[in-house]
Formats: sequence, structure tokens, C-alpha cells
Amino acid sequence: MLTKKESTRSPMVSSSAGKKTRIEAGIDILERTRIKKAIKKYGDRFVNRIFTTREIRNFPEKKEIYYSIGFSLKEAFWKTLAPQIQKRIYFDDIEIIWKKQKPEIFLSGRKTNNLEVSLFYNRKLVICSILRHTEKNQ
Repeated sequence: MLTKKESTRSPMVSSSAGKKTRIEAGIDILERTRIKKAIKKYGDRFVNRIFTTREIRNFPEKKEIYYSIGFSLKEAFWKTLAPQIQKRIYFDDIEIIWKKQKPEIFLSGRKTNNLEVSLFYNRKLVICSILRHTEKNQ
């Protein structure tokens, strides 16, 4: 149970090194038919608006599932950012690059190393969650 002084938005966890770790969480649930319809209706125009050339070249296969996972990961990652940063970030600023069948997330061309990524999908849904850790001195 939370007291009035605690926050559900950004918990701070003390570490043994005298630093505090801020944990931001982002979750996205996407119906795959949404992406299927957008690709069918708009084709490359939709894909090129959401994904960078580097991302498209890097997809293991050009299947809707990778577009759906990529879209959902971008949404989940965006939700971990501070509100003032969210206002300046667009889909093409966040890149999902697949390395050995695992997604790596880049923000403005720089790899983000402080993430825990989890994803689930079936025929209907894609669910992605991301925990982002940042350390601050006390």
C-alpha cells in the first residue's frame, strides 16, 4: 500500500553505491489487425512513416508481425520517457533493430542499454513492456 508521499509514476530505489535508481515503465497492447489494415490501405507510405530505412532493412522478415512488434515497442518505449521529452520524440527517432532475433532500441541513433524488454504475441495481439532504469546521485 502506498502512503501519501509515495508515487506510482516513478519509483526510486536506493542502491548500495549511494545512488538512486529511477524506474520508468511503459506497456503497450496492440491489436494486430490495426497494423494489417494500415499496411493494406496505405502500404509503403504507412511503413515509411513509422519505420526508418535502417529498421526496414533490418527486419528478419518483411512480415506484419515484425511491423506490429516494432510499432508496439516504440509505443512502450515512448511511455518510459519524461513528458517534456515525449513532446519532442517522433516515431522515426526511436528505432527497433533486431540482433540475433532480439530487439534493440535506439533513441536518436544511440543504443539504449538501460532497458528490460518483454514481449508477447499471438494471432490477435502484441503486448510489449519496457522498464527503463536511470541512476542519479543522492
